[in-house]
This record gives sequence, structure tokens and C-alpha cells, in this order.
Amino acid sequence: MRREQKAESELLGVYGGMMTLVPVLVIMAIIGFKYFSGLPQLASRNLEQEHTRLLNVLAMVRSQWLLLGKPRALPLNWQTTAEQPTQAPGRVRMSGRGWPLPDSQDDAGCRALWQQLMGKDPAAYALTASYRASDDTCRFAQEQGDSLVYRLDSGGVIFLTN
Repeated sequence: MRREQKAESELLGVYGGMMTLVPVLVIMAIIGFKYFSGLPQLASRNLEQEHTRLLNVLAMVRSQWLLLGKPRALPLNWQTTAEQPTQAPGRVRMSGRGWPLPDSQDDAGCRALWQQLMGKDPAAYALTASYRASDDTCRFAQEQGDSLVYRLDSGGVIFLTN
């Protein structure tokens, strides 16, 4: 009888451990699900912040364009933090109305324009750049579907959510 009692108590111990582990795993699964379902919203929030930053950069570039007498191209020289190398000074083409233009009217031109204005390649923000000739815009889109649309003729920036 002694062996049977010992085996029975061991089984009860294992059963008790399993009954403790199951609720912990269920709680962790719920927390994990909520965390991973919230990631696209965080990415959208990041793009919303870049929207505000792009608007500020465009306003600054346009004011510099006016201050310098409306040149055809404007020099840009961004100061960066100590961890990042300083970007080489570049020039951005300006429209007659004072808005930055890509060097070429294609996807690569829009990608280069973003890099000139924002100081980083759009891929660093998980964005793909594309040019649409039909409405003369550069579109910077995330995989989730959110995007920024920069109108080359008016300097307007539209934040679109999915």
C-alpha cells in the first residue's frame, strides 16, 4: 500500500502543477494576442508622426527658399546625432511655387526626395516610394496600407489610413 500512496501523491503533485500551468499559459496567450494585434496601430502612429515631421520640413524648406530669393535648387545639410554619420550636403530641386521636387519623375526620384527631406532612406521607415504621373504625386506607403501622399504641385501632404 505504501507504494500506491506514494505514486498517487506524485500523480496529484503533477496534476496540481498542470492545473497551475494551464491558467498561466492562457493568460500569456491572451496578452500575446493583444500585443501582436496592436503592432499595426503602432506602425500607423509612427507614420502619423512622420506626417507631422514632413509637414514641418516642407514648411522650413519653403521658408528657406523664400529667404534665399526663390532659387531653382536649395542646399540641404542635415545635422545628425553622434551615432549616425552626417549626411553629405545635397541640393533639392524646387518648383516655381516653392515646393521640393524629385530629380526624376519615377519611384527612384520619390525615394531620393524622401531621403533628401527626411534625412533617411524610406526603407528605414518600412515605406515604399512610388510616383503617380496621373496626379503628380509621390506616395510613401507602409505594408499595412497606411500612406503619405505628397502633391508635387501644391506641397500638400495627405495622411491616408487603411
